[in-house]
Formats: sequence, C-alpha cells, structure tokens
Amino acid sequence: MIMASRSHEQLDILFVSEHALHPVDQGFSIRGSNMVKAMDAMGVRVAVASEQPLPAQASDEIRRLYLDWPEVDDDQTDKFLKGWQGPGYRARLRIADYQGRDLERFAGVISLVEKHQPKTVIGLGQHSTMMLRALKPYTGIRKVWYAADELMYFQLSCMRREGLSTLSKRLQMLALYGGLETFFVRGMDGAIGVAPQEAKLLKYLAGAKKTTCIRNGVDTGYFAPPRVRPVNKQLVFWGRMDFEPNIDAVTWFSQHVWPQLHAKHPDAVLKVVGKNPTEAIQSLDRMDGIEIVGAVPDIRPYVNDSSATVLPMRCGGGIKNKLLEAAAMGIPIVGSPKAVLGLEARDGKLPVLTCKTTDQWITTLGNLWSDTLQSEKLSIELRLWVLSHHSWPNAARQMLQWLDRLPCAEGHCVRHTPLAYVHATQSSVHKEAA
Repeated sequence: MIMASRSHEQLDILFVSEHALHPVDQGFSIRGSNMVKAMDAMGVRVAVASEQPLPAQASDEIRRLYLDWPEVDDDQTDKFLKGWQGPGYRARLRIADYQGRDLERFAGVISLVEKHQPKTVIGLGQHSTMMLRALKPYTGIRKVWYAADELMYFQLSCMRREGLSTLSKRLQMLALYGGLETFFVRGMDGAIGVAPQEAKLLKYLAGAKKTTCIRNGVDTGYFAPPRVRPVNKQLVFWGRMDFEPNIDAVTWFSQHVWPQLHAKHPDAVLKVVGKNPTEAIQSLDRMDGIEIVGAVPDIRPYVNDSSATVLPMRCGGGIKNKLLEAAAMGIPIVGSPKAVLGLEARDGKLPVLTCKTTDQWITTLGNLWSDTLQSEKLSIELRLWVLSHHSWPNAARQMLQWLDRLPCAEGHCVRHTPLAYVHATQSSVHKEAA
C-alpha cells in the first residue's frame, strides 16, 4: 500500500503498466523500477501503478512509490473508450479482444490521471499503449511510450534465421504488432528506445511524433565485482529461458560451439541460469559440461564463480541488461555483434570480445582462459565503462531533459526537472571539472 500522505498528491510523472514491476527480471520491470527510483531520488514527484497488483515480495523502496490500481465504474470505462474513438476505433477493439485485454480494468488509468493530474504519463510494456491511447482527450498531458524495442523489427530480426516453416506464424505476429503500433502508437507525443536504431524505428515505423534514445542503466552497487574472481573455465549465461532470443542464443551455442570447445577443454563448464527453461533448453542438460540451473534467487554467485559470460545473441533488439550486469560485476564478456548493438564505446572502444564464427568463439574463449592478464584487464575496463555510460541517475536525467523539451497538444507543458536538482547537478559538474 502506498503511504497515505501521497494518496492525493499531484504528480510530475506517472508510470503505468499492465504487469507489476516485480519480480525485476524483465526489461519493462528493470527499466520502470530503476527509473522511478532514480527520479524520486532527484525530487521528482513520481509514482507508478500497474493493473496487476504488486506482489508481497516487492521491496519497500518500490512499494513506497506504488499507487493502488483503482476500481472502475461505467463512467470511467466510457471515458476510456472515448479516447479510442476516431479512425481505427473498431480495429482497436478487435486487437484488444484478440489479445484478451481487460479494458474494464485498464480504464482505471482514467481515475489515476484525474486524481493525480500528472504532467506526463509514461507507459511500460506493449499493452500500456492501449492505456495511453485512451488519454488522448487529456491534451495537457504528455503521453509517452517507454518502448525500449520496436515491436516489428524484433520479429523481423528473428525471421532472418528461420526457414519457411515458421513464416506463417511470423507474419501473424508482424500483423499484430503492426496493428498495435498503427492504431495505438501512431501520433503519440513521444516514444523512447534504448538504442539509436530503436529510436529511429519508433519514429518511422511506429509513428510516434518525437522519439529519443535513452540507454539502459544498471545498479552498480548491487551488481559489484567480487574481491577475488576464481581462475577456471566456467562460462555462464543468464536470463529468462522462455524468451525467444535467449532460447535461440543458448541453443545455437550449445549445438555449434560447445561440442568443439568442450573437446579442446574437457574441464570447461557452461551454466545456463534463468527461470522457465523450455523443454528444448532442459534437454541440453544431457550434454557433457552443460548444466541447466533454472531459476535462482540471486544470479550474482553464479557470475562471480565464472571466468566469463557468453552472449551469442542472434536476434532481438535493444540493449542486453545481462551485458550491463556482467560489466558491472567485472566479468569478461564474449558476445556476438548482435549482443553489443546500441552500446556507447568508451574512448572509441568497447571492452567486449566479439565473435562471428564458430572458430572465432573457440579461439577467443581459449585465449581468454590462457591469458589471466587479459582477463583482469577486461574486468577493470568493463567496470569503468559501465560506470561512465550506464548509470540509472544519468538515464533519468536524460529522460527528464527530453521530456522538458517535448511539446504537448496545448503547445506547452510544465517542466519536470526540479530546479533544485538542476542547480545541484551543475554544482557537481563544476566540482568534478575542478
């Protein structure tokens, strides 16, 4: 429950989501929870609400910033659907029905907006676009989709590696996501991608009026290097193992790289950590040296016990949170070119080892295991790089500055960035320069 003192507070920014921001193990929950906390620390009047309730296991820090989702009456449902009216109204209804979305529950966003009068409403997750569209009549409020990835490009990236057997399914998904973007996103005040390419696609494919790139951050206090990293040949991959890009990456690596790598290094071990492993992923546990760990309460012990993380990504978009977490923990990263797209280089160079072919993977990992000095150097460089480019306070400041420049339907909206924070930031910059 949110504290009573905030129950009627007027907000600068309201984040809304269909799903709760706990557990913090998916892109929308990682971005949403960290961005809300960073903005709150800056003095922004910010809160978050989700149609699904926050679980009891959620931290007190995020619970303090959470609003209960309101009960909905017929008047709010009518207002919600009124925002959907205009060209494409029936298509919007069909898409919502096809995806099984509960519009009567979604209509709670109307009560939240009328009660807290935010300057901006930011949607998290693909179905938050349905809520944002319903707010179209509220012209003094900016409506922004924190998309991260452009939906159609995500599907197209997966199509490139498949045969004709999955073409029909992919075309159905492209049609669905194209409909979501055309009938809910097109004409929205703004959309945010986590990589430059995603930001461009959100403008030219999804049709948002203004877009920007705000790269993901990482909690560098929580994800910190160990005092001593063991010298071994253990590799680790982590993430949700029912997520298509993760399934594809681990399957490809296990089939094309691991047999030859393990033959050369019989003491090598690959641990795959993450909840909901599919049957295909679980079957890899039968291979010599591969252990499918499954869900764990804390990924850090598995990372700290490993010599490197592998990111053989072949599809998907955006920035990989697992890469930033690995960098913050100072573990060497060996990845595909796809895994490092959208990242900002430090002094013109990313401290990540990249591989395109099977032979490159085998050679690079073998050299890393035999060269402890290279491993230690990469560990230091990764930590310095992520501290410089991927903190959540920096990401939150970039978002606030962009929102302050973003016009709304009335031509001008009130700024978000607290002046006290602006002055404090400028003072800090001057001190650092000195």
